[in-house]
Amino acid sequence: MVIRYISALLIGTTITFGLFYLMQALVVTDRVSLSEVQSIRFVDVVRVDRPQEAKAETREVQKPVPPEAPPPDLDMPSSSNANTGQKLDFGRLSIASQIDTGGVGLGAPTDGDYLPLVHIQPQYPRRAAERGIEGYVIVELTVTVDGTVEDVRIIEADPPGYFERDAERAAYKFKYKPKVVNGDPVPVAGVQYLFTFNLEDDGRRR
Repeated sequence: MVIRYISALLIGTTITFGLFYLMQALVVTDRVSLSEVQSIRFVDVVRVDRPQEAKAETREVQKPVPPEAPPPDLDMPSSSNANTGQKLDFGRLSIASQIDTGGVGLGAPTDGDYLPLVHIQPQYPRRAAERGIEGYVIVELTVTVDGTVEDVRIIEADPPGYFERDAERAAYKFKYKPKVVNGDPVPVAGVQYLFTFNLEDDGRRR
């Protein structure tokens, strides 16, 4: 056992001294020389643009064609010649009172009879439509001085009991141009209107 330790110690000492010797030999030797570093130069290439000369282009401008000569002036008669002393007499125009102006008053009201402005179509009763019943209603009403309707009453209905209520409601929504007598509106009683109830017309309205 002791022999192994002694042998290992001798071998380690020998290797250590050998390494020191080798290192010293490398330091003091003159054989090792550093290679010379060659310098490299980089050349920058710069491209210079040559100035270009601008060429001016000349365009020929065509002259416009001169306009034709204006027409000669017409001989206009002078005011002295135009006035020949003749006098034109226009008769007074009478405007009929039956023209409907849509409720817009043009000056003083003129005498005339009443005119209907708005007539409302009544709704078709559901009970009559479901049974396929058609008919008509004649109502009588009074046109007031304001053009509204009052005193609506049923004159005739065929068949009775189906269309009277809807016809009466529609009649109260009518608008009239009132009758004018001596410049003043007056009420007109006994105005009659016929309502017809047809399933074909009601289907087109829907």
